[in-house]
Amino acid sequence: MKQDPSRSFRTGFRFAITDFRLGAKRMNKRSWVRLLDSFSDNRKSKTCAELSRGIGNLKWVRIVAIGVAFAMCGAVAQAQDGKTRIRIAIPNASICCLHLFAAQQWKVFEDNGLDAEIIQMRPQVANAAMVAGEIHYFAGVGPNSVAATLRGMSSRAVWFASDQLIYSLLARPEFKTLKELRSKRLAVGGLGDTTEVSLRIGLEAAGENPKDFVILGVGNPNIMSALESGSVEAALLNPPLLYYAKRKGFREVLDVGAHVKMPLGGLTTMSSTIQNRPAEMRRLIRAMQIAKRSMLQSKEKSVDVIIRFFKVNRETAQDTFIDYQKTVSGNGVPSREGVEQIVKSLQLLGQFGGRKVAFDEVADARIAREVAKELGYKVE
Repeated sequence: MKQDPSRSFRTGFRFAITDFRLGAKRMNKRSWVRLLDSFSDNRKSKTCAELSRGIGNLKWVRIVAIGVAFAMCGAVAQAQDGKTRIRIAIPNASICCLHLFAAQQWKVFEDNGLDAEIIQMRPQVANAAMVAGEIHYFAGVGPNSVAATLRGMSSRAVWFASDQLIYSLLARPEFKTLKELRSKRLAVGGLGDTTEVSLRIGLEAAGENPKDFVILGVGNPNIMSALESGSVEAALLNPPLLYYAKRKGFREVLDVGAHVKMPLGGLTTMSSTIQNRPAEMRRLIRAMQIAKRSMLQSKEKSVDVIIRFFKVNRETAQDTFIDYQKTVSGNGVPSREGVEQIVKSLQLLGQFGGRKVAFDEVADARIAREVAKELGYKVE
């Protein structure tokens, strides 16, 4: 029996990846996974925004060409039962996306007329896929998505999932302090994304120079195996992997979330989606907000979702739920403070220095605000 080629999170959650047709040829699941894995986290192709400025990198041209072909084959389609089919990319299966898993499990998407497919892919790949129309939404608002917008990608943050990061740097048992990790390899999900940015800021806040460490982007699905195998000496983790690693004996040497204040998770989409499909977007935001509220109201149901999708034990699931309660954003409306925190984090790393960024340049809170009011939330 052939191994399931769909992308797999370290704890066992598997994502459905649809087969696509390109003319008479069929691109199967394994080909799609190869396509996703072929893209690198190389800083030279930081985001697909460079695409919109002329793109000198032939690899990105191929990405867009393939993506456009996908889009022409039916990017937004009506299912036979009348539900709107949408594709949502997630950076990893973690606490940032719990509301999506809950909405899927509890059929909240279906109740709102949506047939939602969740696909895991790197943020840089998701940017290119959104430009091509292959992916409709990216489940995240952070340094990578905001940087892409500021570089020219016509995208906006439209919904916030949480108010605070939950990341900790965990080291192999032989390392007891952060200082002992100088010149050692620290793994993050990807270079240029929230994980790297938050780690660098956290290191500086702890009195360390990030240049004294070797920071490697290993990909979220590989981060735990890299730590366990000794390929890296420490890794930046969030729930549920954070608690899994602690129970395996890895040592927490830096609480990054305590030093870095910025949103985690949310929703980013193209400006064309906001303009041309506002009703669809309203239903999606409503579904996520309802799922999030339902999670906060029912601990046991939420713990069951965490166990089911992350394949963790009940103790780890309960710890993850407690963190979710602490950080989840109330009404989901993108805030000026949250956007400012993301922009500031980018400027601390030498990007967009001296540039004054207006809220409307990177976010559009109109539909999230309307949904919040409809659901009875207090909106400023």
